[in-house]
Amino acid sequence: MNKLVPISQQDLTQQFISVNKNLYYGHDRVKKLRGNLALPSYVHGYSLGIEYMYSWFKNKFTSQFGENFFKGGIYIDGKNVLDDYKRLNALDSKNIIKAENPRARIGIEVEYDYDREGVDLYQAPPEVFLKRSPYQEAFFKDYDHDLFLAMTPRAMRMDLAYKVRVNTRSQQLDIANFMELNFRSGATQAEYISVDFHVPKYIILDIAYKAGFKIVDGEVVDILDFIHYLNLHSELPFLFKLRAINRKFEYFIRVNNLYTHIATRDKIQRDSGERDGKLDFNFGIEMNAILTMPIPHYYAYYSSEVLTKEIAVDKLGEDMIPIYSINLFDIPKMDEHGWVQVAATSYQADKGDTTMDISPLFQGNSMLAKAIRHDLAVGISPAKYMNIMVFRDDDLAKQVDFEFDWVDKQIVLENPTAEERFTISIYTDRAYLNRLETSMNELDKYNNRVAHED
Repeated sequence: MNKLVPISQQDLTQQFISVNKNLYYGHDRVKKLRGNLALPSYVHGYSLGIEYMYSWFKNKFTSQFGENFFKGGIYIDGKNVLDDYKRLNALDSKNIIKAENPRARIGIEVEYDYDREGVDLYQAPPEVFLKRSPYQEAFFKDYDHDLFLAMTPRAMRMDLAYKVRVNTRSQQLDIANFMELNFRSGATQAEYISVDFHVPKYIILDIAYKAGFKIVDGEVVDILDFIHYLNLHSELPFLFKLRAINRKFEYFIRVNNLYTHIATRDKIQRDSGERDGKLDFNFGIEMNAILTMPIPHYYAYYSSEVLTKEIAVDKLGEDMIPIYSINLFDIPKMDEHGWVQVAATSYQADKGDTTMDISPLFQGNSMLAKAIRHDLAVGISPAKYMNIMVFRDDDLAKQVDFEFDWVDKQIVLENPTAEERFTISIYTDRAYLNRLETSMNELDKYNNRVAHED
């Protein structure tokens, strides 16, 4: 078994973005999760779109005219990124245009700026993506090993121009009529399909390593047991199959009932063919289509430990797009008592300050402010239902030690501060506050014939 060592922060640079989060299993157990954001290759989504629209086009003719209708083959126009991965050969063994008709050509353009009117336009910093993908919403959840994997999709829009060449005008008219009917010219159509999305290999290997599976030369030894383990903890089926881009067996998730939309609003176009002397030939039919389909945007992978060094990708490959790595602590939304965060605020301290006045947070007639006034008046410490935590903004993973003056509502620090910013988070026992509010209202009604709301 390979010896895998923890990856350092420097090693993570230019590979993925990492962020720490808190994971709560009830009120008595708190664990810290490290979230990793990985961008899968856009080529994968691109190739899925081409393969789908290639099959969509070819199958219409195959069902009507047989497998060998396009004697001259179906050619995907121009050099595109798939040439570099030898992907076109997997689509059709007749990719080279021949003089024989019928034959077809497919021109492809991707609308790279398509973002669904801003829905897929993310202008926040990358670490926010991880906060949009909480571990609870992951499709893969292994609570025993603290491993979680989520995937967020984005929409891809692809413009396709189909051109068919036939020998005679009569063939042109019949084929054009066939295409108008079968491809729903002038309309749109939707289809729910099953798609296999590739999962970056270094994430799969890290899951295998942390779950205790043996890894030799970058591959899991017991594939069947590992696939069984993945599917045991996943809401989406895991597959191990040949990846056409690199001709290697890798891991995929199958997404069923994936909504795709095809628009063929433009009318079918017919040309006048070519002429050699008195002979007309090479009559063409043209059709435009627009495909919109979801593809993976990014994977969010959570684990209690950092990725391992041998698993990390050392150089750019087809598995991922490198960005950068940071360390960020996510202030917990629940404290060790199980109390929920009710407020969080920033505080700018001047150099030499020993106190932070947060009394404005407890002014007014909120239930929390009334409860504090009530309990202080009868000699009860509000600490029994309220907890305050202070973090330094330059290192949110470290809490600041302090004492709290409940009378003046001031945080009293042990040491004078430098000129820096703090984040203050407040947690309360809502059950206690609700009971206290009820008893206070009952007391108010008992002492007054008419009870007025504050």
